[in-house]
Amino acid sequence: MRHGAPPQFQAEAALALPFETLDAILRHEAEEHGLTLRSGHGRSTWLEIGGGEFGARQDGTGSLVYARAHSRDWLFTLQEAAVAHLDEHVPGHVLRWTGPEQAGAMPPNFSLARVAGVTRIGARFLRLRLEGSGVERLARDMIHFRIVLPRPDGDTRWPHLSETGQTVWPDDLHRPAYTVSAIDPATGWMETDVFVHEGGRTCGFATDALPGIQVGLIGPGGGGIPRTPHLVIGGDETAYPALSRIIAAQSLQTRIEVHLLGATEDYPFPDHPGRSLHHVPGGEGLLAEALVDADGYWFATEKSRLQPLKRAIHGRLGIAKQNAHLAAYWSEARTGREV
Repeated sequence: MRHGAPPQFQAEAALALPFETLDAILRHEAEEHGLTLRSGHGRSTWLEIGGGEFGARQDGTGSLVYARAHSRDWLFTLQEAAVAHLDEHVPGHVLRWTGPEQAGAMPPNFSLARVAGVTRIGARFLRLRLEGSGVERLARDMIHFRIVLPRPDGDTRWPHLSETGQTVWPDDLHRPAYTVSAIDPATGWMETDVFVHEGGRTCGFATDALPGIQVGLIGPGGGGIPRTPHLVIGGDETAYPALSRIIAAQSLQTRIEVHLLGATEDYPFPDHPGRSLHHVPGGEGLLAEALVDADGYWFATEKSRLQPLKRAIHGRLGIAKQNAHLAAYWSEARTGREV
């Protein structure tokens, strides 16, 4: 049930599916991902995500899918999330959104930036500084974004909106997810740290990038920053920038146990009076056996190596999904590793 006024930016799309079908999908997604679920007297159901929401309500024999947010770019992000969740369960349905978007324009959650410089930090990371208008929308608690790499030949076509209000992507644009390591929205710059590894297209780009090269930015996205009195976090090198942001955001009273599952030992994590660092390269299984009760958990590593942590946290310790963020940042089955 709703308490208070809904967010001001809204979009909706009619869908020829029974409301009961969409209600079941939304309830499944809430359970699967630990999201907050709301219901309006059995005629509407919605998920709350990052200060916005998307859901469905009954409309005759069909339904209306809707998204609501406090900013235009986050509204569009939620619209795309609704499309992705729907397509996962009932593929083939096209959502024609109402709203202010115009066909041919760039998506509201997309902007262009230019490389300002690249700095090596430690033996295995490059810090990429980007400048451009629009980076201020990434200065939120949601610390992830996608960097869109230009074509090597310079003939890059950036995404645009279709007549149904959805993003049309050129097939050849690589857009991996990364973490905002630092940002100054007032002056229009942000930084992201790139783990250098074999086969990584983004680290290859960062190694050779010259000042002035244009890239695309999508976001924000992903989970927010956990804040609890006792926090247990960890991951391999692909997660180190996110771990750094989480540490920096905690109050001085927070107890933070940080488990570093990668071999790299010279990444510059911020100091914190309640922080303890533990190097356990490749030790997800051993760590899972040793985990004890805490207020919150955050782990990101290779997909298969995440499984013992999931079993320990949700099974042995009985931690609810909303109190644990467990993300597969890459998969051994794929070529290359991208956060």
